[in-house]
Amino acid sequence: MKKNRILYLALLFTAFIFPYFYGGRLPYLVLYIVLALPAITFLHALIIMFRFKYVQFTDKVFIVKGDIVKFSVRITNEDFFLYPYIKAIFVGEETVFEKQVQSINFSLLPNSRKTYTFDLECKYRGEYEIGLKYFEIMDLLGIFRLRYNVKEMKRVVVYPKITNLDYFDLRTNYIAESRNILDTFQEDMTSISNIRTYAYGDTLKKIHWKLTAKKGELMVKEFQNTSEAGVVIILDLFRYGFDLETNTIMEDKVIECCVCLANYCLQRWIPTSLVFYDNRIVEISAANPLDFQNIYQLLSVIRFDQQVSVADLLDVWLRRNFTETNLVIITSNLSYELFDKIYKANTFGYAVSLIYVSPEELTQASSVEIGQMLEYLPEINVQTYKINVGDRIESILEKRF
Repeated sequence: MKKNRILYLALLFTAFIFPYFYGGRLPYLVLYIVLALPAITFLHALIIMFRFKYVQFTDKVFIVKGDIVKFSVRITNEDFFLYPYIKAIFVGEETVFEKQVQSINFSLLPNSRKTYTFDLECKYRGEYEIGLKYFEIMDLLGIFRLRYNVKEMKRVVVYPKITNLDYFDLRTNYIAESRNILDTFQEDMTSISNIRTYAYGDTLKKIHWKLTAKKGELMVKEFQNTSEAGVVIILDLFRYGFDLETNTIMEDKVIECCVCLANYCLQRWIPTSLVFYDNRIVEISAANPLDFQNIYQLLSVIRFDQQVSVADLLDVWLRRNFTETNLVIITSNLSYELFDKIYKANTFGYAVSLIYVSPEELTQASSVEIGQMLEYLPEINVQTYKINVGDRIESILEKRF
C-alpha cells in the first residue's frame, strides 16, 4: 500500500509539471484525471463495503471441553470488479483463542470467493465470542481506510467435561432420609416451588393445565419437598484477581468439580441442591438424572463475577436452613473467615466437605495459612480435598476417609 501511495504522488507531480512543457488540452486533462483518482478510489472502496458478503460457521453445534472445532469464514465477491485490499480482524484474538486465530489480508477477483478455516482447541468451558469483529477496506491508492463493524458476534458455548466418579464420601443417613421421602412422594401439594416444561417420566397429575393451554406446551408443577436435599453444593463465584488465562483455568477446574459431583449424586437419585450467589442467593434443586441437564447447561455459562465471598454466602445460608444435610463447599478462596463458618456448620450437625481448588501451580505461590487450615479441618471431621489444576479430579474425590 505504501508503494501505491508513492506511485500516486509521483504521478501527481508529473501531472502538475506536464502542462508547462507541452501545450494543448491533453496535459490538463491528464492533470484533472490524476486529481480525481482519490475520489474515484474512495467511491470504489465505499461500494465494496456495502457489496461484499460473508458468512461464518463452525463444524460442531455441541462443543465439549477438549474438542477441536473447525471455524470457517467465507467472503464472496459477486461483482464484476476487483476487491483489492481487505483485512479481516477476529474477536478471538482477544480471548483464550488469541494464538489460534489471526487477522488475514486478502483480495478478491470478480465473481470469486475465499474460505479461511481455523482449528480452535476448546481448552476451557464457558461462553465465548469468536469470529469476525470488523473488516478494514482500503482503496487502490492506499489513502483511505474504511471500517465495517460486524453487527452480531458469533457465540459458542463450550460445555464442561463430565468426569464420572465411582465413589464420593457422603453421610448415608441424610441420603436415606431424603430418598425415602422422594420414593414415597411426600410432597406438600399446596406449595408450588417451580413450574417447568414437561420431561419424560413426569406424572400427568402434576401438569398445570391452565398454563399448558396458554403456552401451547405441557407445563409441569413442582411441589416443595417436605425435607431438605441429601446434598447441598455451595459454589463460590467470587471474582478472581489473576490474569485472563489464569482466571479461566481456575474457573474451569472449579466448575468441573461441581459438574462431577452433581452428576455423581443425580445419577444415584440423591436429591441435590446447588447454591451460589448471583446478585442474590440462588438455590437450584434437582432430584433425578433428568434434572442434571439443567444444572449442566447453567454451569457451562455461569460467570465468576461476584463480590460476595463464599464465607458470607455460607453464613446467610446457614441462618436460613436448619435441617442437617451433606454440605459440600467448592472454592478457590480459603480464608480464616470461611474456616470459621465451616466450623460453625460442623457444630450445627452438617456433614461438611471442602473441595479446595488450589492456584499454586499457576501462581507459583503457596500460603502457610492455607496449608495449616487444610491440615486442621480433617481433625474437626471436615472432609477436605485439595485439587491442583493439573490433577485428575476422580483420583482426589474418590478418596475414602
